[in-house]
Amino acid sequence: MIELRGLQWMVILYLTGILCGMTHLSAAQDPPKEPNATSEEVHMVKNVQDVPQEVIKEGKIPVMVVYEDMDSLGRRMVFTLRERLNSSDLFRLSGYKERKLKLFISSQEEFQGRPGLSSIYSLVWTYSYGEDVLSNYLEQQVGIIRSNALDELVETLVARTDEISMQYSYLFEE
Repeated sequence: MIELRGLQWMVILYLTGILCGMTHLSAAQDPPKEPNATSEEVHMVKNVQDVPQEVIKEGKIPVMVVYEDMDSLGRRMVFTLRERLNSSDLFRLSGYKERKLKLFISSQEEFQGRPGLSSIYSLVWTYSYGEDVLSNYLEQQVGIIRSNALDELVETLVARTDEISMQYSYLFEE
């Protein structure tokens, strides 16, 4: 077992050395590059705006829903969740450059042979200080989405988001 680990490390170091050698060769052969983009160009690409004052005065908690690796039932859940958050008196969907709760959601079919019947989802709540700052982990939840109980699940997730926002409300204070 010890000999096998030593051999694995030797192979890893050997491959790393080869890759590092290749990057040096390619860098030496490339013509000089133009300077990187300016901060104005980067801001234009991001297309993230500052928060308008009338939105701040509403007093609602900003929330962003980020989703990936979704199946059809997961997409329906995210769409319903976003609608519910946007129509809420407590929350508003945010794409602005501001402090906000970020909900990261992914889902996949529970059983490959029964698409659309039920799915498994993973939801992580984080707090974001802004676009260029790493988000803070707050909570996570894993569960099952059932097509016949989608609205109840969304109400539960909105209620859980409210509980988390109350628990970490001090993060929104300036």
